[in-house]
Amino acid sequence: MDDMKTILDAAARQNLPLDLLFDGTEPGYAGRLLGTRRVADAEGLAIEVSSEGVPKVVSVARVRVVVDRVLHEFAVPVVRRTDDPLPVLLTTYPTEVHTVERRSQVRVAPTSAARLRVAVTAAGAWIPVELHNIGLGGAAFSSPDVGRFAVGHSVARIELTLDDGAPIVTSGTVRNVYTIRYPREVGPVYGIQWGKLSAADRARLTAHINARRPAAR
Repeated sequence: MDDMKTILDAAARQNLPLDLLFDGTEPGYAGRLLGTRRVADAEGLAIEVSSEGVPKVVSVARVRVVVDRVLHEFAVPVVRRTDDPLPVLLTTYPTEVHTVERRSQVRVAPTSAARLRVAVTAAGAWIPVELHNIGLGGAAFSSPDVGRFAVGHSVARIELTLDDGAPIVTSGTVRNVYTIRYPREVGPVYGIQWGKLSAADRARLTAHINARRPAAR
């Protein structure tokens, strides 16, 4: 599915989560594609931003979306912004969409048996957290007990337990901080990138991801 219109239609129709980066600055934001709109007398896009702290003025939005287990990316100039009640960016229509990576960037909803806990320091106590999604590249979690992390913050120890009960232990780095608005408000949510994984752990993650559908963040 590499046709640009097909990708955008699927993102809007399936209400797929977007990763957004504005004017090349961190941190990233979460959003969704509402569909096409008439913008400045031409076809454009309407992108709703669900994260807090959106800059008042945004010139360019870089958008990443996973469609059918393929990560796509495009950049679009922002024509104007509305707030109704969440920020909606009205942009031009993209001229091209790049395929960034296949399969490994897919995030899936955790099963009821999946568990995640973190230790902020190497000698710190384990803290159970709410697991929002799992991917081969990382996961997203939230908890009022872990304090505040910034993008680039290291998480010393992470333990992920999947359905087979055997824990995967590694470290992680915070790559994204955002707020989930629907169906309930949760935040801050931390998107982390796994540290070193053994070949066996990576194979287990791959099997777990491939057995489930991509999910919202």
